[in-house]
Amino acid sequence: MLPEKISSCVFDNCHMVRKKRKLGPAFSEQINKVSGKVRHPTVGSKGSEWLDSLLPNFDARFGVQFTNNPWSVLPFSIFCLLLFFLVFLRLFHLQIVEGETNRKLADGNRIQIKVIHAQRGVIFDRNEKVLAANSPAFRLRAKLISREEALELEVKNDPKSAELEVDNVRTYPMGEKFAHVLGYVGEISEEQLKMEQYKNYHLGDRIGQSGIEFQYEKLLRGKDGGEIIEVDSKGVKVRTLRRNPATAGQNIYLTIDALLQDQLYGNLKQSLTKSGSCCGAAVAMDPDNGQILSLVSLPSFDPNIFTTRYDENAIAQVFTQQDSPILNRVISGTYPPGSTYKIVSSLAALGSGKITPQTIVQDDGVIYLGPYKFTNWYFTEYGKTEGSVDLLKAIQRSNDIYFYYVGQTIGAPVLADWSKKLKLGGKLGIDLPGEASGLIPDDAWKRKTFGEGWYPGDSLHMAIGQGFVLTSPLQILGITSFIAADGVLYQPQLVLSDFKQKILLQKLVSADKIRLIKEGLKLVPKNGGTAWPFFTFPIPTAGKTGTAEYGDKGKTHAWYTSFAPENNPKIVLTVLVEGGGEGSNVAAPVAKEVYRWYFSPDKNKLIQDIYPQATQSAQTLGE
Repeated sequence: MLPEKISSCVFDNCHMVRKKRKLGPAFSEQINKVSGKVRHPTVGSKGSEWLDSLLPNFDARFGVQFTNNPWSVLPFSIFCLLLFFLVFLRLFHLQIVEGETNRKLADGNRIQIKVIHAQRGVIFDRNEKVLAANSPAFRLRAKLISREEALELEVKNDPKSAELEVDNVRTYPMGEKFAHVLGYVGEISEEQLKMEQYKNYHLGDRIGQSGIEFQYEKLLRGKDGGEIIEVDSKGVKVRTLRRNPATAGQNIYLTIDALLQDQLYGNLKQSLTKSGSCCGAAVAMDPDNGQILSLVSLPSFDPNIFTTRYDENAIAQVFTQQDSPILNRVISGTYPPGSTYKIVSSLAALGSGKITPQTIVQDDGVIYLGPYKFTNWYFTEYGKTEGSVDLLKAIQRSNDIYFYYVGQTIGAPVLADWSKKLKLGGKLGIDLPGEASGLIPDDAWKRKTFGEGWYPGDSLHMAIGQGFVLTSPLQILGITSFIAADGVLYQPQLVLSDFKQKILLQKLVSADKIRLIKEGLKLVPKNGGTAWPFFTFPIPTAGKTGTAEYGDKGKTHAWYTSFAPENNPKIVLTVLVEGGGEGSNVAAPVAKEVYRWYFSPDKNKLIQDIYPQATQSAQTLGE
């Protein structure tokens, strides 16, 4: 309690002391209460000196004006309310309306699915030699990278390593020797992705683009697997949540004999070099079942340039080079068949009934059809004639005069009909893409193409395989096999796995007619025939030479089609050398050297040494 004397102080003075002690930031209000008047000190006035020292340039009216004007606060308040309302709506949309979707997106950033690509099936020859295999590889964003590049990403813990996919790359150990049989594997194009057959493929996938790789894509591809992995915020793999392994594609065994392929390739290439030719084709088949034993097309290419040795310049050259290495000449090339067509003319002649084995034609070197002259090759080259010629001698000597007579006697419609019966002008159905049909002309075709009708001379040219007739080496192989198998033609096939022989032709003509033509073909490689390289050959064979004119005068394709041994054929072989000259000089020697190796006692020993399980495996696979 305060002392008595203090409490007796003058009221007004004590009151003022208490008020002054309460002065603070709102001192102006206190002053107003004491004086009873509202005063507003101004800057520079005597009463405001101490105020300026605390708050320079302070205007006391500001607070009063703001407090007395509520409309100046309202817009700001409304703006704040709207802002908080919009924030609320956005949070509601993200967490409630789109909550599930956003959770999935978050999981998608955390959890990734990686494809494990299936290995393609391995391709073997009939003796289990590997023709197409796989090497390990990786894929990053649809692009193949090497194993070393993938390991480097893993070692550096690069975030890209989470995107690595296990893959494989195709390898072709025999390179260009098998390019037209196997084809090649390449990246799928955007156009192919739109096709129904590739609906389950993705950008970056490798598919068969030609050959066996293309034909049996569904078997060879296999089924992709995958794994679900968890990654951190940087994309680095944390752990594997689930893994489904890929299923490898089915292995395929071909009817091809790799050793025979090597021999045929080497001998044909040597023949092209000697003759100055750019291109050629050769194909061999077992006449008893249609199994293709060898198929060579030159020039060729190394399919590894599309895979392990990817080379854009080399690839561009394959597709743009003038002599078309990409073209499979065995099945897609079409040529005038020359005298090999005389096998068809002989069948048509006997089948028509207008020509018999006893029919004799006198060869004087030349026949005339109105003002037009048609000569025999023997007369043109050597000025000699053959005298009396029957069918056997006509085949043996490839006598044009005799077959001119056949064409004149039976006519083009009969020749065309028998040609088509023997699958010329159509496809044999080999299990390779790109087989050509060739051309068997007739009056309607000529009118449509050239605007003129069929002339009698056209029939004479057709009978000797000239004029407008076009065939593939595979088709000539077919008519030769038909005779070798005594009137049965099997569909040519390349896959030995689950092999089922398919008959294309049989009972087309009587056995005695087939036998007569076969006897004529046996005479061709013997003394007096046209296949002179075989005159001293120890293995009895049968065949037909062909020299087909084309383009500029003087240019000829060289043909030789044959089978061996003559009485129990195990192999039919057709050889073509483009622009090579005469069939007997250029194509026949190729067949001779291949037969020499094929029937050599050393061949079987070589197979047993290299592939000890070859015989047993081949029998198991359906030989």
